[in-house]
Amino acid sequence: MISVVPHLRRRALNTVPLAKAYTGRANSFGFLRLCFAFAVVLAHAAVLGFTQPLTNRFDVPGLAVAGFFGISGFLITRSARRSTLPRYLWHRALRILPGLWGCLLVTGLVLAPSLWYLKHHTLDGLWRSNGGVVDYLRNNWWGGMRQGGILDLLLDTPYGQFTHVALVNGSLWTLSYEIACYLIVAALAALMVLHRARLLVLLSGVLVFGVLVWNHFEQLRFGHAPLWTEGLFGPFPLLGSFAKAWFLWYGFMFLMGAAAELYSDRLPINDLLGVASLAVLAGFVVNGGLFGPGLLFYEYTILWLAVRLPRALHRVGRTNDYSYGVYIYAFPVQQTMAKFGVTVLGLWGFFAVTAAAAFACAYASWHLVEKPALRWRNWTPRSLREPEPGRGEPNPAGSEEGQPEPSRTGPSTSTPAPAPADQTPVASPELAGR
Repeated sequence: MISVVPHLRRRALNTVPLAKAYTGRANSFGFLRLCFAFAVVLAHAAVLGFTQPLTNRFDVPGLAVAGFFGISGFLITRSARRSTLPRYLWHRALRILPGLWGCLLVTGLVLAPSLWYLKHHTLDGLWRSNGGVVDYLRNNWWGGMRQGGILDLLLDTPYGQFTHVALVNGSLWTLSYEIACYLIVAALAALMVLHRARLLVLLSGVLVFGVLVWNHFEQLRFGHAPLWTEGLFGPFPLLGSFAKAWFLWYGFMFLMGAAAELYSDRLPINDLLGVASLAVLAGFVVNGGLFGPGLLFYEYTILWLAVRLPRALHRVGRTNDYSYGVYIYAFPVQQTMAKFGVTVLGLWGFFAVTAAAAFACAYASWHLVEKPALRWRNWTPRSLREPEPGRGEPNPAGSEEGQPEPSRTGPSTSTPAPAPADQTPVASPELAGR
């Protein structure tokens, strides 16, 4: 025991830059993503099964989705710096779209017909009716959740009866925010900001943090946060409109992850700083203000945990990343099981059964759709391929494709949050459209 104390003291006082602490796939990002995904499932179990929030102290699903964005900002920026712009966009499309398309097709062509037939004993009126399956697929195909339900399916669930909203998959709304962040990074890469003007990213983060601090104190003083917290902006082609508040909060987490990657050679990783950041974060979570100044401490805590958690956790998500599938499939699974009375098992029983079913869907999605799609990450159109050595011109030095970063996922995105006025409400701890 005595010999352990000096070791812990040395480790606590040891400071290394993030660039040195983070080494390839030897990190716990995969484990953290999976934890965030199941946190969303747990929070939605309470909302969808029992029409009440998991806790009134803080927004559990919002906290989890913010974590997704913090991780994505770091990994996606790393990908953009190591790849050509077309390759970066190709990798991002391969990672997010095939899984989404698979989920939409399963929902629209398997789940919806089954539920519709059980209710009407026919499939007439399901496909091309206004708000039917065809509309559902078309409106959500490119990541913007512009239609939350399919006709009146699942209106007879506990959540549907409470809110009078027929909602099939309320978790998809955050994907448009994620895609928007991808496109912003692409623009920064095209303008060479990521390579030659990284200070602009840091200054942008400082500016947004100032807005969060101002809003926080205005909220404490007057009960109202004035800057960029109300209304929508957009709509944008394919993605729809964005709620200003959620774009501010999740965008800041993504921005801080990006800044951490760009300044990883200078960002110190220290256990004392990590514990202190975790303590401050806990204070914000319990007392309010997480979606404000607390997000900065949340980002540092995530990065610290990613490189400091036990090595055994590094294996989670390294080869098979199920977090995205868990996130996008859990909502329809929980809605369907709530409809058929699985809530009789109580909150934790309902969570256990639906989490297992969501994981089974995620397992199938990864091995049948997502992983096979990623095998195409190094594909290049024939017209752009370099001549093979010995055939035509020699392959120039330095033309090797950049290696893809560890896969993401995501809301995220995510869990439902206050829905923009022009979108179908989704489940939230407050049952007000998240």
